[in-house]
Amino acid sequence: MLGPSKHLKFNAPRASSFTSFGFFAFAAILMMVVDHQMQVMEPVRSGFAWVADALHTGVTAPSRGIEEAAEYFQSKSKLVNENEVLKKRLAESEMERFRLGTLSDENRVLKEMLQQKALYPVHSVMFEVRRALSDGFTQRYQINGGSDDGVEVGMPVVTETGLAGQIIHVSKRSSQVQLIQDKNQEVPVLFTESHVRGIVRGTGDGDTLQSRDLPFSDKIRVGEKVVTSGLDGIYPKGIPVGTVTSVRPGEAGSYVDVSIAAPKSIGTSEYVLVMFVDTESKLPQVEEEEPADPQQRRKAKR
Repeated sequence: MLGPSKHLKFNAPRASSFTSFGFFAFAAILMMVVDHQMQVMEPVRSGFAWVADALHTGVTAPSRGIEEAAEYFQSKSKLVNENEVLKKRLAESEMERFRLGTLSDENRVLKEMLQQKALYPVHSVMFEVRRALSDGFTQRYQINGGSDDGVEVGMPVVTETGLAGQIIHVSKRSSQVQLIQDKNQEVPVLFTESHVRGIVRGTGDGDTLQSRDLPFSDKIRVGEKVVTSGLDGIYPKGIPVGTVTSVRPGEAGSYVDVSIAAPKSIGTSEYVLVMFVDTESKLPQVEEEEPADPQQRRKAKR
């Protein structure tokens, strides 16, 4: 039977710690020198670096994704808020520009109205237009002046561009204006260049007036200005009524029909001048000389 070997000693003395440290330090320095000269450990280092980078990427990917998502939504929310602020500022700028434009237009209109007021010797008062009352068949507007302000039925109404119409109904604090474009309105006029007198009537379309059955004459021209003649004793003489747009022979051939572009209609944000004329005044009746024929009646000259 074999027994334990007499040459093996389990309790043999070991090398000292200093000797072991020196051995391993020498081995490490040797490997470093060899690696530096021959790059033996470069593949190992590259592999460890790749593995470490992959592990780092895998570990930090969720937190980085969360950070990027949070940054994205935060940036999007910021852009949305900035967009809303810019839209609000743009709307405010547009409203301010519109307000300034409206004030500028009103200022211009008021200056022109004051100029119109100075043109006529008749006392006139400015009123604001409240609303349109036109229904497709009539051309009417309401103003904020009434009998409490001295307004009476029949008084002429003008805008900054010329004759607008006539007062047809009056209450205490408001009145109705019938435009000269209305089919029921007639105004005695004078063609300024040809000096032909006539009556213009509205057509109901809001833009055009007509003067029919004028004596045939080649003097009336397109572009000629038309003003009130003042012969009715209501409309003061010289108020602009419109401009001739066409002249054509009438059906009988001995008369002409004239179309006239009317002044700008009253708008809902404009002002008008009401001329305080004496609506009860009568036209002066000038009798002609007694004709030889006693059967003929005396005529009043207009």
